Amino acid sequence: MSSLWRATDEKSWFEALALLGRKYGFEHTLYAVVPRPGMRFSDAYLRSTYDAEWRQVYDERALFRIDPTVAHCLTQTSPLIWTSSHFSERNQQEMYEEACLHGLCTGVSLPIHGPRQEVGMLCFVRSDGARDALDSHVERMLPMLTLLRDVAFDTSRRFLDGYTERLMPKLTPREYECLKWTAQGKSTWEIAKIFGCSEATVNFHMTNIRSKFGVSSRSAAAVKATRMGLIDLD
Repeated sequence: MSSLWRATDEKSWFEALALLGRKYGFEHTLYAVVPRPGMRFSDAYLRSTYDAEWRQVYDERALFRIDPTVAHCLTQTSPLIWTSSHFSERNQQEMYEEACLHGLCTGVSLPIHGPRQEVGMLCFVRSDGARDALDSHVERMLPMLTLLRDVAFDTSRRFLDGYTERLMPKLTPREYECLKWTAQGKSTWEIAKIFGCSEATVNFHMTNIRSKFGVSSRSAAAVKATRMGLIDLD
């Protein structure tokens, strides 16, 4: 696993991770992390060897909403060894059948829950749909795969930090102050008095803030900013 530490860029890092996945008997690898609470799942840092056509279909249909492997990794800490039986609902079965056409039939998904409330998954997948063969294989490999999950997360932090910074809404100093006072329960009138400006000016800043956060209310923007760690209420 030293190749993950030695990687100098994202491309070589993920190539090393996928190579280790193949070494342990899996044809495909996916690594995905939502780096901050409040961020959309579609904003996850994601690298995979999955077929590009399948990734496009998955994203366009927002299949993560029905994917049982995603639901497991968001709420559990133990690895999930999955086969067709885990896709029990009709829409899940249809999703599974289509995934199999792209060589994604059985696998193991290892949840990621980081110290900064990161959440994600490392998945290793095979085109072989036989449960018995998968169980015996993963049983032997699971300790190494769990260690690999931890090393992958540690070594990806340098890339995650830069990725997160690019996703964060860019606030002006005055927008930041408006948002901070809003999070502390101040009204438009009170913020205007603090700044020595008109309420219309405060509302102008708040309109920009709502747009940058993609929300419809100032309170939602304040909550989202707090969860992302953009503002500190202390």
